Amino acid sequence: MDYGTTYLVLAVVFGLFMAWGIGANDVANAMATSVGSKAITIKQAVIIAAIFEFSGAILAGGQVTSTIRK
Repeated sequence: MDYGTTYLVLAVVFGLFMAWGIGANDVANAMATSVGSKAITIKQAVIIAAIFEFSGAILAGGQVTSTIRK
């Protein structure tokens, strides 16, 4: 395996790790109030978060990428 492929694999791994961490932090901030007030359960919060985090990445990911690229 050459250096270019190694760097690409490392970039993908670290990028996924950072995206996971940032997404988890955002979800925790958004759902803490609802779960803390017992309006929804933790299971419901995880399901809601999974749906909306995935939808947000698919629907708005291109605009975010172009903004960061600038």
